[in-house]
Amino acid sequence: MKNENPAAAFPLRGERVHLRPLTEADATAAYVSWLNDPETTRYMESGRRVETVESIREYIRKYEGRTDALFLAIILNEGNVHVGNIKLEPINWTHRHATLGIMIGAPEARGKGLGGEVILLTLAHAFRTMGLHRVDLGVTSDNLPGIRCYRKVGFVEEGRLRESTLRERGYVDVLWMSVLADEFNG
Repeated sequence: MKNENPAAAFPLRGERVHLRPLTEADATAAYVSWLNDPETTRYMESGRRVETVESIREYIRKYEGRTDALFLAIILNEGNVHVGNIKLEPINWTHRHATLGIMIGAPEARGKGLGGEVILLTLAHAFRTMGLHRVDLGVTSDNLPGIRCYRKVGFVEEGRLRESTLRERGYVDVLWMSVLADEFNG
C-alpha cells in the first residue's frame, strides 16, 4: 500500500508547470475573476453564484488536513504564476480510486496544452506515489476540448448519463471516463 497522505511529495514538476497544495494565499482577485467569468465556468458546476476572495478562502480552508481530497494549484514555471487548479476528490482509500476535476482559470493559459501536462503529472502522482488503482471524471458532452484532452492522456469512456446537465440551450449528456493504473503510460 502506498502513501495515503495525498499532499506528500510536492511540488510536482513538469516541463511548463508545477503543482503544489492550494493555500489561502492563492485566493486572489485573479482567482475570483476566473470563478465569476462565464467562459471559465462554462463546463463546471461552479459559476452559479458570485465568488469573493473570502468565499474562496473559506472553500480552500475546507480542504486543510483532509486525506480524502487533494487540491492543487497549477503554477507556471515561467513567472511562478497561478493559472488554475486540479483536484482529486473524493479519494477512496479502501478501493484505491479518486475523481479528478481541473480548471485552467487564467484565460491566457487556455488552449496551450497545459491541461494535458497537468493531468499527466497528477495521474503519475496518483498511481505511483499514492498507489491509487483508478481515477475517473465526468465531462459534459458539449465540452469537446476537455473530452479530447482526457482521451489523449488515456481516459476511456465507460458510461453516459443521458441529459443529466442543463445548459442554456437545453440538456446535455455527461460522459463518465476513467483510466486505470495499469493502463497509464505517463
